[in-house]
Amino acid sequence: MKICHTQAMKQIKELEAQKKALIDFEDDNCVLSYKEGEAKTVSSYDYAKTRDEIEKLDAKIRAIRCALAAANCVVKVDGFNVTLGEALIMLAQMQNKKAQLESLSFKKQKSRSVTYNGVVEYSECVYDVEAVKAELKDLRLRISDLQIAIDRANLTNYIEVDL
Repeated sequence: MKICHTQAMKQIKELEAQKKALIDFEDDNCVLSYKEGEAKTVSSYDYAKTRDEIEKLDAKIRAIRCALAAANCVVKVDGFNVTLGEALIMLAQMQNKKAQLESLSFKKQKSRSVTYNGVVEYSECVYDVEAVKAELKDLRLRISDLQIAIDRANLTNYIEVDL
């Protein structure tokens, strides 16, 4: 079956949800409680069948994830000259850098305060706060461009999955 990367990711989510439902059902139904003198109620839970269904779901998830991982190593992201895998790493790095630049951009270039004993104390950033704000603005635009390029690559590239 040939599907685009985005479809593959959505299919993985669906399979993971089915697996979680099976595990939740198993957790809720794997033990029977009854009082002395009462007849046991019959449970629809079957250990072997549940394990088999989970194994089948895991195999499908594994097949799709492996196909995606292989594609992420070769599919190029337009405008960035990197593979999808590299782009995802780059995006995470850019997000971390953005968080740090946001923190630095909120500081005042120079501030004044009075200590508990009445001494005036000055604090001054050893970097240009306005330059950081400009860099942050550019970084936000690059992040947006990268996210769009990743989305485009995920929608326009296909993988073959044998399920």
